[in-house]
Amino acid sequence: MENEINVVDTSGYSCPIPLIMLSRKLKRTEVGDTLKVISDDPAFNKEIKIWSYETGNQLLDLKANGADYIALVKKGAGFKGENILETIKFISLGIKLHFIKTLLQISPLRKVKYLVTFVSVAAGLRANGWLEGQGIKNYTLLPIPEGITKHCGLVLGFERKNDAMKVFKLLEQNKFEVEDVYYEDKQKSYQIVHLN
Repeated sequence: MENEINVVDTSGYSCPIPLIMLSRKLKRTEVGDTLKVISDDPAFNKEIKIWSYETGNQLLDLKANGADYIALVKKGAGFKGENILETIKFISLGIKLHFIKTLLQISPLRKVKYLVTFVSVAAGLRANGWLEGQGIKNYTLLPIPEGITKHCGLVLGFERKNDAMKVFKLLEQNKFEVEDVYYEDKQKSYQIVHLN
């Protein structure tokens, strides 16, 4: 029998939920660990391939087993880009986000306390573009803190819990790959906000 911690059974859920469940589980594993993912969502076959590429995780195997898909995913060290242009864009985004973070740290005007996370950088960028198109601008795009994950990523930062929850639910309703909402406490550690 397989060790339960190595299996993520997403049966009964449709995308993006299986990817969110996998992403959450991977956060609690080490680089090089392998997880078995089971999904009965027909879109999973395509979505897991895209997600693996966008996150820098390795899709070791993907098989159809009746109505189910079974994938083996090895936790990678994060997205690196397949060519020089992708790598430059990725590094440029990181520099921009860290610059904004530094400005916020020295500015007394805006204090970000709530963070909306995503299953990948690309998922966060898609959500950001959509929110901008909707005229929603009450957040700051920031790098994901190491207190949440050691890998590169981005978050939407909010001053108020209500705003973070409202945008999280809006993105979730519109099938964006949002993961969680975190709160930065007084000790500068991050706690997941339980969604009601």
